[in-house]
Amino acid sequence: MKNIIADKALLKRIDCAYLPVTNAEAAAEWYSRVLGLKLRSPVKPGRGAIMIMGEGQWLFLLPCPNGVPLTFPTTGWTKDEEPFEMFPLCFETDDIRSLHASLLSSGAWVEEQIRDEGDCGLQLNFKDPDGNKFQAWQAPRQE
Repeated sequence: MKNIIADKALLKRIDCAYLPVTNAEAAAEWYSRVLGLKLRSPVKPGRGAIMIMGEGQWLFLLPCPNGVPLTFPTTGWTKDEEPFEMFPLCFETDDIRSLHASLLSSGAWVEEQIRDEGDCGLQLNFKDPDGNKFQAWQAPRQE
């Protein structure tokens, strides 16, 4: 079906994402210490935190007192159609090995091994302390 209004995609990229956390101050400290993100401004009680990624995109860490993590079940991700706890966000990194080491040393849930997915690069899944699940990938080397 052709887009009636434009001949190109009307959405350019994801500029920011909103993540549920139970304690914004503690989450901001973890995202800074473990993932190397920068805190944009001091955390205001009840207001959350804004973390800045390496190329300037923002992650909003917003209070969610019920602690509902950002994941969802799907059967559309595995070859055998078994249920899978899906990550809604995938981050790109230039140094997946350092990321993996930092996650391991923090005690976060992270896959034991980095996966080599060929043309899809190196990948790993991990969770933040609130149970939000993510994937990180590193582009394959161009030879």
